[in-house]
Amino acid sequence: MTRLRCGTILLNGFLDHIAESACRAPEERVVTLEYIKCAAGAQAGQQWARLGSTRRHGLPADCLFEADGVTVCMSPQTQRGLRDKWVDFRDGQLVVG
Repeated sequence: MTRLRCGTILLNGFLDHIAESACRAPEERVVTLEYIKCAAGAQAGQQWARLGSTRRHGLPADCLFEADGVTVCMSPQTQRGLRDKWVDFRDGQLVVG
């Protein structure tokens, strides 16, 4: 388990998954974590999280986090949305709680 400076808690299942993914990615790429929680409308209260990757070049330093040797990029909006929440990877799915 790792708590990032933005307040997001990364559980071991997530850390293991991104470490495995990073081993298969070129060195100049970083893992991206996106999180959206709908505040209004028909989908109010629903949340989505997804992993991806992007090039490291040009990313702002305040969006980059080191987690067990893997660089993770989270936008400021994702950082706010995941503050004091945990992220895990269970049964092949990204889980936020």
